[in-house]
Amino acid sequence: MSYQALYRRWRPQLFAELVGQEHITRTLQNALEQGRIAHAYLFCGPRGTGKTSAAKLLAKAVNCENGPGREPCNQCQSCIGIQSGRVMDVLEIDAASNRGIDEIRELREKARYSPTEVRRKVYIIDEVHMLTAEAFNALLKTLEEPPGQVLFILATTEPHKLPATIVSRCQRLDFRLIGHSEIVERLREVTDSAERKITEEALHLIAEEAEGGLRDALSLLEQVMAFSRGDVETEDVLSVLGAVGRDVYFNLTEALLRGDLKSLLLILHEVVAAGKDLHHFTHQAVSYYRDLMVTLACEDDSGTLGVAPVWESRLRIQAAALGMGTIGQILSVLHELLAEVRWSAKPRLMWELALFRIFGLGAAAHSGQVQPQKQPVTLKEVSAPLVVREPVQQAAEERKPEQTIHQLWPRVLEQVKKESVKTQALLLQGQPAKCDENILEVSFGSAIHCEMMEEAKNKQCLQKVVSKMLGRDVVVRCMLNGQGSSQAPVENGQEDLISTAVDIFQGTIVEDTSIS
Repeated sequence: MSYQALYRRWRPQLFAELVGQEHITRTLQNALEQGRIAHAYLFCGPRGTGKTSAAKLLAKAVNCENGPGREPCNQCQSCIGIQSGRVMDVLEIDAASNRGIDEIRELREKARYSPTEVRRKVYIIDEVHMLTAEAFNALLKTLEEPPGQVLFILATTEPHKLPATIVSRCQRLDFRLIGHSEIVERLREVTDSAERKITEEALHLIAEEAEGGLRDALSLLEQVMAFSRGDVETEDVLSVLGAVGRDVYFNLTEALLRGDLKSLLLILHEVVAAGKDLHHFTHQAVSYYRDLMVTLACEDDSGTLGVAPVWESRLRIQAAALGMGTIGQILSVLHELLAEVRWSAKPRLMWELALFRIFGLGAAAHSGQVQPQKQPVTLKEVSAPLVVREPVQQAAEERKPEQTIHQLWPRVLEQVKKESVKTQALLLQGQPAKCDENILEVSFGSAIHCEMMEEAKNKQCLQKVVSKMLGRDVVVRCMLNGQGSSQAPVENGQEDLISTAVDIFQGTIVEDTSIS
């Protein structure tokens, strides 16, 4: 006997074996049990979800010599003949190659005659949306009032292309994409039956690549098993797919968190040097950051991820470090990159530009760019801190600035987000280090985040929010962890504001001796 592909050998022989389509099997089994089989069914859904398999199961069930019942017996002559394709009364038609009016007229003529081998004639028309308009018109009357011994089963991946007159004459059943975990379980069952060992991560990679189609998953598994010859390792799946492992995206994200541009470019260089398809690489990157986003949003529900258990904790830690705002920005850049890489003559350059966009390094690349000037300090801002407070007032307002700003920080982030999502995303990478009377120091673990926060629009946004909350004017300074501020420290906040005013107005301090 000639070799059969895995998806054919593992085609369901019972409704109970149909994976991920419980709503379909329940409907059909109840109809069989109650003797309420419709004259025409329309099976809709993505490829590889079981439409043709369900059609053949229904054909066997209605013609089973020991039925009809909830399941075909698979032992009588009718079930065996239909399964092997030898029963002439059960006809499977490919509408893509038999799409004309002549073929439909021939079908109509044959449908008039009674079946010779089984109880009911069954016509399975696959990819029915490929029929011409004239063929649909010729089918209408027969579909509306077919002979009692005929059953039509139409299958399509694009139901929106069918005329409403056809859809309304059928009982429509919609097949859905098969869940990630269900595909993994089916693949594990196949490998166990073949006595082949396969890693858990390899199973998840195949299921992820199949995108809800079990036939695609089985075809890919068969290809990987032929490639490995022995136990199937994760590297075998990656080699067949021409893809890279999750650890590459993990290392890429770690470099993003460190602000290490050199490592980012080296990782990209290694991917290109290995001959990987950058469009597929981008598609995987989108999936990885989607997993990070879902991890952060659904901390206690790992079922929505669709990744190997070993990766769940690593994703959770990395997602918390990035923050939802940053992940959203990265996903937006990568979504645009998908189209750019597909059509660009230089996809590597598109990736490099995307990395610069993610970290805001585009502005730094323009060496001649003039830095925006700081906003002038008004007279009110300069003079307000110079007012000498009464000792009673000082005692009344005595408190620890550092403790206060740490307590207020969550509210500060919330208010900053209303002003600027980008600024809030940057502040998520830092923390308040010190707060004097009118100076707030924010420390960052990454130099690039520190530099971006030093931009005038980001500093002004934070200064505005903090000043409003504390009820006094505050100057923001950014620093790296373990280092001092980029500006010289001051012993007195009032002196700092006076020197700032002198610099802005290009003045000098003159001692007035006329005041006694």
